[in-house]
This record gives sequence, structure tokens and C-alpha cells, in this order.
Amino acid sequence: MNDAPDFQDCFKNLAKKKILIVSTTWNKDLLSPLIDAITKTADVHKVDHEISFCPGSLELAASIIRAKPDQYDGVLAIGLVIRGDTPHFKLVSKQSFQDLASVALEFHSTPLINGVLTVDNKVQAEERINPEKMNKGKEFIESLFQICLLYTSDAADEGLGVDLGGRRI
Repeated sequence: MNDAPDFQDCFKNLAKKKILIVSTTWNKDLLSPLIDAITKTADVHKVDHEISFCPGSLELAASIIRAKPDQYDGVLAIGLVIRGDTPHFKLVSKQSFQDLASVALEFHSTPLINGVLTVDNKVQAEERINPEKMNKGKEFIESLFQICLLYTSDAADEGLGVDLGGRRI
């Protein structure tokens, strides 16, 4: 079951958008269906996308900075951290999330979605990645689409934003 909001009605003016997807090679086989769901969804909406790879989740932030995120309408970071028997899981999860948040703030005019999955085991990973189950890939890319539109003048035309006492942001 997936509780993600349905953004489909918002995605009318995406064809001119260009996004960067940066994924880890660590757990690449497990992430492959997630990447497929992301690229298929981008293709359906005619969004130009580039895919870049880095070794692991700790390298995502630096890889995004080197790719010059301000040249894109949005960035999607993809990774998978599976809990093991050592504290490595907590260290990698916490640091990669902090680093991605720092990049998002530094390049605040380019939206960044953190698509790093942190799970206890491969079963949880497969459940979240599987397009027939939670389909997090589609959820991540649609979240990026929504925020890309919010960052542009298209937001008002698309009826997006948050109503703050009669003001839409």
C-alpha cells in the first residue's frame, strides 16, 4: 500500500523541464526497478533527464554538487542503505541525509528530493522498490515534478501551492 498523494492533475507543463538523477552503484541490482520506474515516469511526462552514478549514499551530495545542480530544474538523489550488524547503517544514513539537506539549502533555487531508502532488510527494500507494491521510484519523481512546478511561475497556473489565508505559495 502506498499513501503517496496523487499529483497527476498537476503535471501539464513538465515537457520543458530538465532533471538530474544521481544514483548509487551500491545495491544497484536492487535499485534497478526503482530507476526504471523513475525514468519511465519522466518519459511519460516528456521530462528531459540525465542519470549519473556515484559509489554510495555518502557520495551523493558531493556528486550532485559536482554536477552543477543549478543547471537543472530539479535533482533526485537515489540510494539504498540496508541495516547490518554494525553501526555503519546509522552513520551512513544520518550523514547522507544531512549532506543532502545541506546541498538542498545551498542550491535553494533548484529543488532536491532525497530518495535514499533506509531499510532493515532486503525484503523491506524490495517492497518499497517494487512497482506493484509501494513504487517509491514513481513517488520520488512525482514529488520532484510537483516541487519543480512550485519553484516556477507554472505553479499558479497548475493550482499548486499551499493556501495561507488566501495567499498561495
